[in-house]
Amino acid sequence: RGPLTGAVEMRGNFDGDGLLGMLSARAKGISAGMQCRERKERMIESARGEPMELKAEWEEKYGITRMDLESLQRVFLQLDRDKKGKIGPSDLKACFQRLDYEPQEVTDFGNSEVEDIIWETDEDGDGLIDWENFVLLYGRARCDKKSKEPRRLFNLIDFMMCDKDAGGTIDEDECLEILYRRYGKRAMEKLQDKLLKMFGREIDYGEFVELVGSNVDGGGKMQALLEEYGLAPTATPVPPPKRSSRTPRNVHRRGV
Repeated sequence: RGPLTGAVEMRGNFDGDGLLGMLSARAKGISAGMQCRERKERMIESARGEPMELKAEWEEKYGITRMDLESLQRVFLQLDRDKKGKIGPSDLKACFQRLDYEPQEVTDFGNSEVEDIIWETDEDGDGLIDWENFVLLYGRARCDKKSKEPRRLFNLIDFMMCDKDAGGTIDEDECLEILYRRYGKRAMEKLQDKLLKMFGREIDYGEFVELVGSNVDGGGKMQALLEEYGLAPTATPVPPPKRSSRTPRNVHRRGV
């Protein structure tokens, strides 16, 4: 029995082009996996570059360190697909699509979720988010103890900072790390076991948003747990304002 005989017998075991079809499908699967891996590598590589500006006031006021800045820069450059130094609606939509997340078409404010994210962060009214606005939004929300800062972009940044390989998910330890920073040691000591039963080993962005909520006052499953265990903050939530001009928007966004 030579190689040729074995090959002929093997081909005879398949109906028609079955072998070729199987090999073709396998090749396509390998190709798709390689393309996905290459996309992730390009995304991570594109997020490396010259260090962006770290203002002294950011560290003093919001505790943003050089390590924080590196993670923020990675996320900002992943979102800024055109590398123009600003994030627009199309960038956010593409990111949500990659994360397999469907943003709300209409929020409590009457706009889409993407429009709300831009509106909450855009200081100069050009419909885009620049580096400084990006960092300030993150710093304010991270330090917010009075439930007055927007959460939509903050949630996305926090998630993407932990999703270091751009795979679209974070693991349970990374999720608990975010929750510990947000809610503190006392809350996590009481809730950790319950939380671990609520989600699996891998958490996607949609599940993360369901957990932490996107309202100014939190919301989501986490808020319900905090209230159930008497751990919810006592600050009075800020009701959604009626938008009539840019001035009150900025006032509400800054929480003053």
